Amino acid sequence: MRFVCGVSDETALRLLKWSEFFLMFMLIIPVAVLLYQDKGITLGDFFLIQGLFRIAAFALEIPSGYVSDVFSRRKVLFIGALIWLAGNVGLYFAYGFWQIALCEMSFGFAAALFSGTKEAYAYDLLKRMKREKQFLQENGSIATYASTASFTATIAGGILYPVLGNGIIAVETVAALLAVICTFLLPELKEVRRKIAPESSPMQDVAKIVKMSVKHPEINLFMLFPALFGAFTIVLLWILQPTMEDAGVAVALFGFFVGLNQFSRILFSKFAHSAYERLGIRKILFLSVAAVVTAVAAVYGALLVKNMAFVYLCCAVIAVVAAMQKMYALVFSSLIHHRTASSERGTVISISSMYATMIQGGMLMLMKPLLDGWGIYWTMLVTLLLFATIWYPLRKILKIEGI
Repeated sequence: MRFVCGVSDETALRLLKWSEFFLMFMLIIPVAVLLYQDKGITLGDFFLIQGLFRIAAFALEIPSGYVSDVFSRRKVLFIGALIWLAGNVGLYFAYGFWQIALCEMSFGFAAALFSGTKEAYAYDLLKRMKREKQFLQENGSIATYASTASFTATIAGGILYPVLGNGIIAVETVAALLAVICTFLLPELKEVRRKIAPESSPMQDVAKIVKMSVKHPEINLFMLFPALFGAFTIVLLWILQPTMEDAGVAVALFGFFVGLNQFSRILFSKFAHSAYERLGIRKILFLSVAAVVTAVAAVYGALLVKNMAFVYLCCAVIAVVAAMQKMYALVFSSLIHHRTASSERGTVISISSMYATMIQGGMLMLMKPLLDGWGIYWTMLVTLLLFATIWYPLRKILKIEGI
């Protein structure tokens, strides 16, 4: 067993999982809309701010992944944790659109630093341990830690918000500090650092990796499909709170349904590998289409049907379907990793995250004019029509052999 700075590889894997737990311990998730409205934010502004979060993440996706390849994955993760901590401190004091937007953008920068780097670190750590074939299971375990934290924080957030109000952000800040400590203790992976050719510049080197990823007949599709699917599920997740409000669901139950979403993410993370092995890619792909269509129908059902038992059922469907994104992200990420060299892994996975943040950011920014001008009914109809674009990568993936 290899030791770096006194930390074994097995311990490093556990530290990575716990850092993810503390980062995802976000108490504001079940009451984010309500909390931000108390800070002077409208519903339309909320979706615009979420779009800005993803644009900020988009801006640093490729640079952060490339820096982790040529410089240090550990240091990139540590800096990301520090920025996440600073964002929480700022959000505690923030009021109004631009102050909150700035904090959310700092979260976006931190998310970009984590995205490709975290997975690349985990894969190459497992590779050093000669366990890279177990990546989907271990990456699912990391995601399970994150989803467990989100689930726990969601339940706690719904309970604590009426008592602490803005104080729940202070609790999040303590968790962010623990994440900083975990990432600081991670060992370096010096053996996977990328060396730039003497005749090439960093910009040319990045462009080479980007060109390879975009033109690769399989990697490109494995990036595009989960990005599109994730964009529609994130809309479903954020539309859940205003849907419950319009349907007359008690605020006390908001935390329950968002908690159901987080618990579903735990299950989809934990059993992503089993689902892929047992169902195969074809059934998983068609399941995604059926799930989103059902969830959109559930939004209309919750708004139109006055029976509260049926409304609760519809809200549960929306919550569960929105969580399915995690399973697809894990499955397709694993397929990408197995087709990528260690020296460019961080950059390639960051490009994949860039696809997701770009498409999700565009979708969330589109929600503001739709919701403000047309309301939830027409917004969901437009969302369903846009979902037809997922057929392009879906039919091409179905033609790939050996997956």
